[in-house]
Amino acid sequence: MHETSLMENLITIAEGALEGKKAKVKSVTLSVGKLSNALPAALSFAFKAMTQTGPLRGAELIMEEIPVKVRCENCGLEYEPDEFPYICPKCEETYYTITQGEDIYIESLNCQEL
Repeated sequence: MHETSLMENLITIAEGALEGKKAKVKSVTLSVGKLSNALPAALSFAFKAMTQTGPLRGAELIMEEIPVKVRCENCGLEYEPDEFPYICPKCEETYYTITQGEDIYIESLNCQEL
């Protein structure tokens, strides 16, 4: 379950951003790419398990899905494909580069100053 190690790294990053600050984290917003191979339910479970103590205790996890975007290597059109296989709507080529949708990152921390 790679979601556990992903969440561990994300929590470390969030806690690092809070270092030296007196704040209560109300929510953590994650952007999760559609092609990231991370299961939202597993990420949520890992978050709940890993935030029982520490600065993120009691924080809500909000996940936003990042859609897939690709750039056609034939005509340069950037588009959001509907389904695989990805076919350019302009030139019907299938040679592309994925430009969005593979990442997982912290979009924001909603904090209340203490």
